[in-house]
Amino acid sequence: MAAAAVMPSSAAGLLTLLDDENDELKHYALVHLNKVVHEFWFQIASYIGSVEALYEDDEFKDRELAALIASKVFYHLGELDSALTYALGAGAHFDVDEQSEYVQTLVARCLDQYFELRVKQVEQKLAVDVDARLVEVVERMLDRCCAHGQYEQAVGVALEGRRLDRLESLVAQAPDKPGVLAYALRVCQKLVVNRDFRQQVLRLLIRLYEECEQPDYVVICQCLMFLDDAPEVAKILNKLLSSGSEDDVLLAYQIAFDLVDNELQSFIIKVQEQLPKLPEPPAAEAAAEPAAAPAAAAGGAEAADAMDTDAAAPAAAPA
Repeated sequence: MAAAAVMPSSAAGLLTLLDDENDELKHYALVHLNKVVHEFWFQIASYIGSVEALYEDDEFKDRELAALIASKVFYHLGELDSALTYALGAGAHFDVDEQSEYVQTLVARCLDQYFELRVKQVEQKLAVDVDARLVEVVERMLDRCCAHGQYEQAVGVALEGRRLDRLESLVAQAPDKPGVLAYALRVCQKLVVNRDFRQQVLRLLIRLYEECEQPDYVVICQCLMFLDDAPEVAKILNKLLSSGSEDDVLLAYQIAFDLVDNELQSFIIKVQEQLPKLPEPPAAEAAAEPAAAPAAAAGGAEAADAMDTDAAAPAAAPA
């Protein structure tokens, strides 16, 4: 039977190895300090300068591991900005899949910083630099969401980060593409405030819907209505009405009823103006209909006169 692991009572012995000249001993110390850092962070904090020096040494092969330990110590000290800075320096050692309060807190802070910078870039058109290490963590977070089937969470991150490229890629690999598109549309309508970016999202969603095996023209026309694109709605209606399919014709009527239900009279008029005019009735038939009425009236008068004559004849016979 294997012996149970014994938790050390102090990290003092490991900390003394950080200043040793032998890199192998430093490696040993860092590996084991990382295992107990959450328990002995207060001791390691006294040696934080030595840990930071190892990270700043570009020739030290375990510098990223040193950055991870420094990040955890600063996290416990409540210095979250420093904790995030060192977590970004830890590279792959900072595991976004780890279900710990430490990782979840820093990932949330990482996302907040990334979202703020991306809003400045995309919406405010400011020339701000986004740390490549920050982008890498966000990319890993998105990959993790997709790997675990959390596509709705990934959609939220992509939209908050103004990453239309990632939104398109994750929709493409989602097993339930229409479901993910519907969720993205709901998020766009409720949470995307900036008008220009919202229109970019809607245009992308329209294209992705059209690429589906069975495009949802009802939703596509809804998006086009939000974009005030009456010509494209009319184009879809014409396509459905001229397809020769009864189902397509019924779908066109459903779209028309939905447009009326939204009570956007100005938009409906724009769509109507783009639709082909109904053919006028032939001139001969139109002229024949008014002419038929006097003829029918004359025939009725003659019939009435005949009835009067027949009624008067028996009355004259006795005389």
